[in-house]
Amino acid sequence: MMRSLALLCAVIASSDAFSVSPVGLRAGLMSSRAISQGRTAAPLAALSMQAAAPSLSPARPPSLVPGSPLPRIYVYDHCPFCVRARMIFGLKNIKHEVRFMPNDDVKTPTDLVGKKIAPILEMPYLGEVMKESMDIVKRIDEDPALGTPILRPASDRADIKAWQKAHANTFRALQRPRYVMTGLLPEFAQAEAREMFIKNHQMVGYEKADWKDDSKFTQEQRKAEYQKALEQTASLLPQANAALNDLEALIFSPEHCSEGGLSYDDIDLFARLRSITIIRGIVMPPKVNAYMQTMSSWADIPLYTAMAL
Repeated sequence: MMRSLALLCAVIASSDAFSVSPVGLRAGLMSSRAISQGRTAAPLAALSMQAAAPSLSPARPPSLVPGSPLPRIYVYDHCPFCVRARMIFGLKNIKHEVRFMPNDDVKTPTDLVGKKIAPILEMPYLGEVMKESMDIVKRIDEDPALGTPILRPASDRADIKAWQKAHANTFRALQRPRYVMTGLLPEFAQAEAREMFIKNHQMVGYEKADWKDDSKFTQEQRKAEYQKALEQTASLLPQANAALNDLEALIFSPEHCSEGGLSYDDIDLFARLRSITIIRGIVMPPKVNAYMQTMSSWADIPLYTAMAL
């Protein structure tokens, strides 16, 4: 409890935050001093997502070092498309380098592929650079030099796609403000990176073109909308938890969401669900929780549970 209070006090102390919520939490663009004070993770006992012991994949291959220098993936930690690319390296146990780009770094991706985008795969020992998350997954999974392919084709799960579409706005309203509440995520370690995210990612109910238009929104107005979304947590959280209860029946097993084995369905679903774990108060039902713990362990990509806000 004392550590949780320390974290709240650190956030409240920030002079760079966007406005105060009804419970006194000063969210947003934290000063470096407040960030250093707030790095202590919330006590695990206070988190709603169950910490089931992750299972180890019996089929996970031994570690593979593909070449030198190692393959590099340029990513943002919060980005589901980037998680897709990271997953295939973890699932196949391929040694690689992860480079987290600052959210306001335009030069690095532009130099690599001509525009600001993530993820990007660079294989220096082959002279290859490529973008697009599922293309990267396919490239790594199907390369004979990188082991036997492990993914079954996507099964066109219309039920899961419908679930995602039905609840996208609920999760978006909860997730986006939390990404930039602190500088804990590597791509948002600096204030300008957080500012860029807020400007480029509209809140629910707004069109992206209008949101980014400085003649229609000031940055302070954008921040105010992010704060409003935070203030709606009490009403949005029950909707999110109800949605996760609906997902329970759609998960086939802890090892794969669709019948038949690990597939591109899992690459997409886990990547999207991981973002949800940044929301404090989320309660994942048993099968969903077991699936998340297993995928996190197999892919070697941690959840946000211990730093949920």
